[in-house]
Amino acid sequence: MHDSESASGTAISSAIVDYPARDMTITVGAGMSLGTLQTILREENQQLPIDVADEQTPLGELVAYDICGPRQFGYGSLRDYVIGVEAVDGTGRVFHAGGRVVKNVAGYDLCRLLVGSRNQLGTITQLTFKLKPLPAQQSIMVAGFRSLRDLEAALERLNLTATTPVILDVLGRSATSRLLATSMPELAESTHGKDAAALLVLGFEGPLAACQWQNKTLQEELAGTAVWCHLASGDNVFPLYCRTAQCAATGDNDYPWLARLITLPSRVVSCLSVLQEAGCEVFGRAGNGILFVRQATQLSAPQAPDEAQAATILSSLVADGIGSFEMLRSTTARFTISAAPVRTISKQLSELLGGQKPT
Repeated sequence: MHDSESASGTAISSAIVDYPARDMTITVGAGMSLGTLQTILREENQQLPIDVADEQTPLGELVAYDICGPRQFGYGSLRDYVIGVEAVDGTGRVFHAGGRVVKNVAGYDLCRLLVGSRNQLGTITQLTFKLKPLPAQQSIMVAGFRSLRDLEAALERLNLTATTPVILDVLGRSATSRLLATSMPELAESTHGKDAAALLVLGFEGPLAACQWQNKTLQEELAGTAVWCHLASGDNVFPLYCRTAQCAATGDNDYPWLARLITLPSRVVSCLSVLQEAGCEVFGRAGNGILFVRQATQLSAPQAPDEAQAATILSSLVADGIGSFEMLRSTTARFTISAAPVRTISKQLSELLGGQKPT
């Protein structure tokens, strides 16, 4: 980490600093929006494989909050793509971490620490990303399951599949219509789509022949557990689904509260079962163990839980110290229940950085 002269008070740039396209890296001001970046990259057949609800979101904000989306399963998170950072600390000093080349492994990887730090360790002013090529083809397949037991069997089968989906999402029954209405309206309105206990959304990217083979292979592999498989049509289905899923994950005014539960992928189905029984709407990353939970509007349960009741249910799911949850949208104070090791490390970091000691 190197200090330089103070840059406090200056506007965060949105300009391109360096773009050696052949090296598949780019350095830009943190004020640039993701949409602008993707437009620039498309000219070189490249992409930053991160999904957002609003493409006008500045890159600095995406990195500070480690925003990802459905493609996190196949591509990873922003921690896998940020290779260089310039930031300003609380005293106004400018510091740098990482560099502009992919094979930069000297010293402590401060970039990973800054990703998701919510600007508490410094304000990010410049970023260097490594990039991925644009895929030739994108496809979405949706599988419906009559019971959560069948869903769990399918997820176990997917651990052994030769296919490589970049999206592996799960939608609980009450989340189906809302999340598919924009990207796959024919499925959201169909009878078999509504009657399923849960859905898996699988996305593929790559050459046309590879996508076709993966779709066909997974239909055959899920034949014993899924009651139906639907291959979505239309060139825009893939990006529409990713955007819709991210909009739902960031919350809207129709729902008084929204929570994010992080658990083991092997616990996704059991958590889904408990939350749906309680009257919650559940969806998220089955392959990563990240579930978004909110109050359901159409209920099979007698009554939808309020925020306090939902927090109690979520607390019970992480009571053994495995996983955590956070209220992303709340009518009361936000709070997070974390595993004991996470709380210990957070306390140590706070003390080292001179912050107030947690009680």
